[in-house]
Amino acid sequence: MSLSPQSHALAARLKERARELGFVACGIAAAAPSQTTSQLEKWLGNGYEAGMGWMNRPESIEKRADIRRVFPDAKSVICVALHYRTDAPYDEQKSGKIARYARGLDYHDVLTARLRELLAWLQGETPCAGRVYVDTGPILEREWAQRAGIGWVGKNTLLMSRELGSYFLLGEMVLDLELPPDAPHLQSFCGTCTRCLDACPTNAFVAPRVLDANKCISYHTIENKKLAPKDLRDKFGDWVFGCDICQEVCPWNAKSEAKSAETELWTREEMPRLEEWPQLPQE
Repeated sequence: MSLSPQSHALAARLKERARELGFVACGIAAAAPSQTTSQLEKWLGNGYEAGMGWMNRPESIEKRADIRRVFPDAKSVICVALHYRTDAPYDEQKSGKIARYARGLDYHDVLTARLRELLAWLQGETPCAGRVYVDTGPILEREWAQRAGIGWVGKNTLLMSRELGSYFLLGEMVLDLELPPDAPHLQSFCGTCTRCLDACPTNAFVAPRVLDANKCISYHTIENKKLAPKDLRDKFGDWVFGCDICQEVCPWNAKSEAKSAETELWTREEMPRLEEWPQLPQE
Protein backbone atom coordinates (compact mmCIF):
# COMPACT_ATOMS: atom_id res chain seq x y z
CA MET A 1 0.00 0.00 0.00
CA SER A 2 1.46 3.35 -1.04
CA LEU A 3 1.67 6.08 1.56
CA SER A 4 0.23 9.54 1.16
CA PRO A 5 2.19 12.56 -0.04
CA GLN A 6 1.80 13.92 3.49
CA SER A 7 3.69 10.91 4.90
CA HIS A 8 6.52 11.44 2.42
CA ALA A 9 6.66 15.13 3.29
CA LEU A 10 6.73 14.32 7.01
CA ALA A 11 9.58 11.84 6.49
CA ALA A 12 11.56 14.52 4.65
CA ARG A 13 10.99 17.03 7.46
CA LEU A 14 11.97 14.40 10.03
CA LYS A 15 15.30 13.83 8.30
CA GLU A 16 15.87 17.56 8.04
CA ARG A 17 15.19 17.96 11.76
CA ALA A 18 17.57 15.08 12.51
CA ARG A 19 20.31 16.91 10.59
CA GLU A 20 19.59 20.07 12.57
CA LEU A 21 20.13 18.07 15.76
CA GLY A 22 23.57 17.01 14.55
CA PHE A 23 22.88 13.53 13.21
CA VAL A 24 24.99 12.88 10.13
CA ALA A 25 22.57 10.28 8.77
CA CYS A 26 18.92 9.41 9.25
CA GLY A 27 17.06 6.57 7.56
CA ILE A 28 13.72 4.82 7.87
CA ALA A 29 12.94 1.10 7.82
CA ALA A 30 9.61 -0.67 8.05
CA ALA A 31 9.17 -2.62 11.29
CA ALA A 32 9.39 -6.30 10.37
CA PRO A 33 11.01 -9.53 11.58
CA SER A 34 14.80 -9.70 11.55
CA GLN A 35 16.50 -11.12 8.49
CA THR A 36 19.60 -12.20 10.43
CA THR A 37 18.15 -14.34 13.23
CA SER A 38 19.74 -17.54 11.93
CA GLN A 39 23.18 -15.88 11.89
CA LEU A 40 22.65 -14.62 15.43
CA GLU A 41 21.64 -18.07 16.66
CA LYS A 42 24.67 -19.64 14.96
CA TRP A 43 26.96 -17.03 16.51
CA LEU A 44 25.50 -17.67 19.95
CA GLY A 45 25.65 -21.43 19.41
CA ASN A 46 29.40 -21.15 18.90
CA GLY A 47 29.76 -19.31 22.20
CA TYR A 48 31.15 -16.20 20.53
CA GLU A 49 29.21 -13.96 22.93
CA ALA A 50 31.75 -14.95 25.65
CA GLY A 51 30.54 -13.80 29.07
CA MET A 52 27.59 -11.80 27.71
CA GLY A 53 25.17 -14.59 28.58
CA TRP A 54 22.17 -12.26 28.59
CA MET A 55 22.32 -12.31 24.80
CA ASN A 56 21.62 -16.06 24.81
CA ARG A 57 18.43 -15.90 26.85
CA PRO A 58 15.39 -17.12 24.87
CA GLU A 59 13.42 -13.93 25.51
CA SER A 60 16.37 -11.83 24.34
CA ILE A 61 16.67 -13.79 21.09
CA GLU A 62 12.91 -13.59 20.51
CA LYS A 63 12.90 -9.82 20.91
CA ARG A 64 15.82 -9.40 18.55
CA ALA A 65 14.07 -11.66 16.05
CA ASP A 66 11.04 -9.36 15.84
CA ILE A 67 11.06 -5.76 17.03
CA ARG A 68 7.30 -5.96 17.57
CA ARG A 69 8.03 -8.12 20.61
CA VAL A 70 9.77 -5.07 22.03
CA PHE A 71 7.17 -2.55 20.89
CA PRO A 72 3.98 -4.34 19.74
CA ASP A 73 2.63 -1.35 17.80
CA ALA A 74 5.87 -0.76 15.89
CA LYS A 75 5.44 0.25 12.26
CA SER A 76 8.64 2.17 11.53
CA VAL A 77 12.21 2.23 12.83
CA ILE A 78 14.07 5.52 12.49
CA CYS A 79 17.85 5.02 12.52
CA VAL A 80 20.30 7.84 13.12
CA ALA A 81 24.08 8.17 13.16
CA LEU A 82 26.30 10.58 15.08
CA HIS A 83 29.92 11.11 14.05
CA TYR A 84 32.34 10.79 16.96
CA ARG A 85 35.82 10.62 15.49
CA THR A 86 38.48 12.58 17.29
CA ASP A 87 42.21 12.28 16.71
CA ALA A 88 43.10 14.85 19.36
CA PRO A 89 46.24 13.76 21.21
CA TYR A 90 46.28 12.96 24.90
CA ASP A 91 48.89 11.45 27.20
CA GLU A 92 48.60 7.74 26.44
CA GLN A 93 51.54 6.96 28.72
CA LYS A 94 49.59 8.29 31.71
CA SER A 95 46.10 7.13 30.67
CA GLY A 96 46.64 4.12 28.43
CA LYS A 97 44.94 3.81 25.05
CA ILE A 98 41.21 4.49 25.06
CA ALA A 99 38.82 3.88 22.17
CA ARG A 100 37.81 7.13 20.49
CA TYR A 101 34.11 6.76 21.26
CA ALA A 102 34.88 6.75 25.01
CA ARG A 103 37.16 9.78 25.14
CA GLY A 104 34.34 12.31 25.49
CA LEU A 105 31.06 12.37 27.39
CA ASP A 106 28.96 9.20 27.65
CA TYR A 107 27.52 8.71 24.17
CA HIS A 108 24.41 7.05 25.60
CA ASP A 109 23.46 10.34 27.25
CA VAL A 110 24.31 12.46 24.22
CA LEU A 111 22.38 10.37 21.70
CA THR A 112 19.43 9.64 23.98
CA ALA A 113 18.85 13.34 24.67
CA ARG A 114 18.84 14.16 20.97
CA LEU A 115 16.64 11.23 20.03
CA ARG A 116 14.13 12.28 22.66
CA GLU A 117 14.20 15.78 21.25
CA LEU A 118 13.60 14.36 17.78
CA LEU A 119 10.68 12.27 19.05
CA ALA A 120 9.17 15.28 20.83
CA TRP A 121 9.44 17.28 17.60
CA LEU A 122 7.73 14.50 15.64
CA GLN A 123 4.93 14.24 18.20
CA GLY A 124 4.40 17.96 17.74
CA GLU A 125 3.93 17.33 14.02
CA THR A 126 1.59 14.33 14.23
CA PRO A 127 0.06 12.07 16.90
CA CYS A 128 2.37 9.09 17.49
CA ALA A 129 4.00 7.01 20.19
CA GLY A 130 7.59 5.84 20.19
CA ARG A 131 10.60 4.62 22.11
CA VAL A 132 14.25 5.53 21.73
CA TYR A 133 17.19 3.14 22.00
CA VAL A 134 20.92 3.76 22.17
CA ASP A 135 22.61 0.42 22.69
CA THR A 136 20.15 -0.07 25.54
CA GLY A 137 17.67 -2.72 24.39
CA PRO A 138 17.34 -5.91 22.34
CA ILE A 139 17.71 -4.04 19.06
CA LEU A 140 19.87 -5.33 16.20
CA GLU A 141 21.23 -1.86 15.51
CA ARG A 142 23.45 -2.64 12.55
CA GLU A 143 20.78 -4.63 10.75
CA TRP A 144 18.26 -1.83 11.19
CA ALA A 145 20.74 0.79 10.06
CA GLN A 146 21.53 -1.27 6.97
CA ARG A 147 17.83 -1.72 6.24
CA ALA A 148 17.38 2.03 6.65
CA GLY A 149 20.06 2.67 4.03
CA ILE A 150 22.74 4.16 6.29
CA GLY A 151 25.51 1.70 5.44
CA TRP A 152 26.70 -1.89 5.19
CA VAL A 153 28.18 -4.26 7.77
CA GLY A 154 31.92 -4.37 7.22
CA LYS A 155 34.25 -7.33 7.65
CA ASN A 156 35.12 -6.00 11.12
CA THR A 157 31.37 -6.32 11.99
CA LEU A 158 30.97 -2.53 12.28
CA LEU A 159 28.57 -0.53 10.16
CA MET A 160 30.41 1.19 7.33
CA SER A 161 29.63 4.20 5.18
CA ARG A 162 31.53 5.53 2.20
CA GLU A 163 31.04 9.07 3.52
CA LEU A 164 31.54 8.43 7.23
CA GLY A 165 33.77 5.38 7.48
CA SER A 166 32.85 3.62 10.73
CA TYR A 167 33.48 6.27 13.37
CA PHE A 168 29.81 6.91 14.08
CA LEU A 169 27.35 5.87 16.77
CA LEU A 170 23.89 4.46 16.13
CA GLY A 171 20.54 5.18 17.74
CA GLU A 172 16.98 4.15 16.98
CA MET A 173 13.48 5.51 17.39
CA VAL A 174 10.72 2.89 17.13
CA LEU A 175 7.35 4.35 16.16
CA ASP A 176 3.72 3.30 15.85
CA LEU A 177 3.63 5.59 12.82
CA GLU A 178 4.00 4.27 9.28
CA LEU A 179 6.49 6.27 7.25
CA PRO A 180 7.93 5.59 3.79
CA PRO A 181 11.00 3.34 4.20
CA ASP A 182 14.32 4.06 2.55
CA ALA A 183 16.01 1.61 0.23
CA PRO A 184 18.24 -0.81 2.18
CA HIS A 185 22.01 -0.64 1.70
CA LEU A 186 22.53 -4.03 0.07
CA GLN A 187 26.01 -3.58 -1.41
CA SER A 188 29.25 -4.04 0.50
CA PHE A 189 32.17 -1.85 -0.50
CA CYS A 190 34.81 -3.81 1.41
CA GLY A 191 35.85 -5.62 -1.76
CA THR A 192 38.80 -7.97 -1.31
CA CYS A 193 40.32 -5.87 1.49
CA THR A 194 41.14 -7.77 4.69
CA ARG A 195 43.18 -5.14 6.54
CA CYS A 196 40.88 -5.13 9.57
CA LEU A 197 40.99 -8.92 9.85
CA ASP A 198 44.75 -9.09 9.43
CA ALA A 199 45.50 -6.27 11.88
CA CYS A 200 43.69 -7.77 14.89
CA PRO A 201 46.48 -8.78 17.31
CA THR A 202 44.33 -11.41 19.03
CA ASN A 203 42.84 -12.94 15.85
CA ALA A 204 39.34 -12.21 17.13
CA PHE A 205 37.77 -12.46 13.67
CA VAL A 206 36.82 -16.05 12.93
CA ALA A 207 35.75 -15.03 9.44
CA PRO A 208 34.67 -11.82 7.70
CA ARG A 209 31.80 -10.33 9.75
CA VAL A 210 32.17 -12.96 12.48
CA LEU A 211 33.75 -11.77 15.75
CA ASP A 212 34.65 -14.07 18.63
CA ALA A 213 34.27 -11.87 21.71
CA ASN A 214 36.37 -14.35 23.70
CA LYS A 215 39.39 -12.95 21.86
CA CYS A 216 38.31 -9.33 21.44
CA ILE A 217 40.28 -6.60 23.23
CA SER A 218 37.19 -4.39 23.49
CA TYR A 219 35.21 -7.14 25.17
CA HIS A 220 37.91 -7.91 27.71
CA THR A 221 38.64 -4.27 28.58
CA ILE A 222 34.98 -3.21 28.85
CA GLU A 223 32.50 -6.06 29.34
CA ASN A 224 34.53 -8.86 30.91
CA LYS A 225 34.52 -8.75 34.70
CA LYS A 226 37.13 -11.50 34.95
CA LEU A 227 40.83 -11.47 34.17
CA ALA A 228 41.58 -12.42 30.59
CA PRO A 229 44.06 -15.27 29.99
CA LYS A 230 47.67 -14.08 30.18
CA ASP A 231 48.57 -15.19 26.65
CA LEU A 232 45.71 -13.00 25.42
CA ARG A 233 46.52 -10.06 27.69
CA ASP A 234 50.06 -10.02 26.35
CA LYS A 235 48.59 -9.03 22.97
CA PHE A 236 46.50 -6.12 24.26
CA GLY A 237 49.32 -3.62 23.90
CA ASP A 238 48.48 -0.35 25.67
CA TRP A 239 44.69 -0.62 25.24
CA VAL A 240 42.91 -0.19 28.58
CA PHE A 241 39.36 0.61 27.42
CA GLY A 242 38.14 -0.57 24.06
CA CYS A 243 40.18 -0.90 20.89
CA ASP A 244 40.22 0.94 17.54
CA ILE A 245 42.75 -1.17 15.64
CA CYS A 246 40.31 -2.64 13.10
CA GLN A 247 38.99 0.87 12.43
CA GLU A 248 42.36 2.60 12.24
CA VAL A 249 43.53 0.38 9.37
CA CYS A 250 40.30 0.68 7.35
CA PRO A 251 40.74 2.61 4.08
CA TRP A 252 37.23 4.06 4.41
CA ASN A 253 38.22 5.73 7.67
CA ALA A 254 41.26 7.25 6.00
CA LYS A 255 38.79 9.10 3.77
CA SER A 256 36.38 10.22 6.51
CA GLU A 257 36.42 13.50 8.43
CA ALA A 258 39.21 13.48 11.00
CA LYS A 259 37.23 15.42 13.59
CA SER A 260 33.60 15.25 14.62
CA ALA A 261 31.64 18.47 14.98
CA GLU A 262 30.25 17.09 18.25
CA THR A 263 32.19 18.86 20.97
CA GLU A 264 30.55 16.65 23.62
CA LEU A 265 32.34 13.67 22.10
CA TRP A 266 35.75 15.30 21.77
CA THR A 267 38.65 14.05 23.87
CA ARG A 268 38.35 15.35 27.42
CA GLU A 269 41.10 17.61 28.69
CA GLU A 270 41.49 15.47 31.80
CA MET A 271 41.62 11.75 31.06
CA PRO A 272 41.74 9.10 33.81
CA ARG A 273 45.26 8.12 34.81
CA LEU A 274 46.23 4.46 34.68
CA GLU A 275 46.29 4.15 38.46
CA GLU A 276 42.73 5.54 38.62
CA TRP A 277 41.14 2.91 36.37
CA PRO A 278 40.52 0.32 39.13
CA GLN A 279 38.60 2.94 41.16
CA LEU A 280 36.33 4.13 38.32
CA PRO A 281 32.60 3.19 38.46
CA GLN A 282 31.97 0.12 36.29
CA GLU A 283 29.12 1.81 34.40
